Amino acid sequence: MKQDLLVTIIVLTYKDFSGLNKTMETILEQTYQNIEIIVSDDGSENYQEEMFLPFQRKAEEKNKKIILKHLAQNEGTVKNINGALELATGGIIGFLGCGDYYASKEIISDIVDEFVKKDAEVVTGKMQGISVSNPQKKTCLPEKHLIKLLKEGNRDKIYQKMFNENCFCAPATFYKKEVYDKVGKYDERMRLIEDYPFMFKLVLNHIKIVFIDKYITIYLFDGVSSGKQSPMILADLEKIKKYILLPHIEECNRKGRRLFLYNYERKNAKTITGKISIAIKYFDQFLYWQYKRVVGICKAQRRK
Repeated sequence: MKQDLLVTIIVLTYKDFSGLNKTMETILEQTYQNIEIIVSDDGSENYQEEMFLPFQRKAEEKNKKIILKHLAQNEGTVKNINGALELATGGIIGFLGCGDYYASKEIISDIVDEFVKKDAEVVTGKMQGISVSNPQKKTCLPEKHLIKLLKEGNRDKIYQKMFNENCFCAPATFYKKEVYDKVGKYDERMRLIEDYPFMFKLVLNHIKIVFIDKYITIYLFDGVSSGKQSPMILADLEKIKKYILLPHIEECNRKGRRLFLYNYERKNAKTITGKISIAIKYFDQFLYWQYKRVVGICKAQRRK
């Protein structure tokens, strides 16, 4: 029966606990009852087990359990997740970052329904961003062109797209535990990015992924972005390209392959001469990105 399926929700924390209350409340308020909660902290110096006591009491009242895990030192997101998975006993597993929360009280029930009805191995949906300073300002992940692709559900098209961008949103994705038995856990060559290489591996191995067209999770953003990514994120992205995507690049169609190789080789070019040579070699891609750059500048000017 549906309610017999235990769902494990892994909450990942590091330093910032300001959104913990909202995150935990939306899990505990779920209409689906058979839930196990694992809170795994990545070595925060300000971590205190006492802050979880109110949630543990509420969990007991609702016949749910909370398992706490605290790493002695900061290991990074990927190792934190893999360690938490060792404690998970649910047949279905989902993840939330501290501060993220579920879009409704019925979300877990809806997710379990999809697993049961569609015989899915993975169920994924949408994540909505809401601006803290202007709640009317909202974003949606994945982006519209990726949602269209996921709705279509063509595995081969999704696989081709994955060479140049991740089609999935990790906090809006749930996995059968047996998936980890089939393909292994998250790649610890990466420190912070766990989802992109893992989802590529799932699509590569023909894991059955079902898309549900509704908001699963909500996250808050401050409305200010420099557009720059951290050095650790950039380092992870380069490792993903080199170790995960590049070995399979011949399986990518010509257009996607040229886009990937243009960006990969341009990033690794050490001299101006090398960059010019790559621009000539992939002149179609060079023109495309110059066009995108101009369009982006024009849009930014119109918003001012």
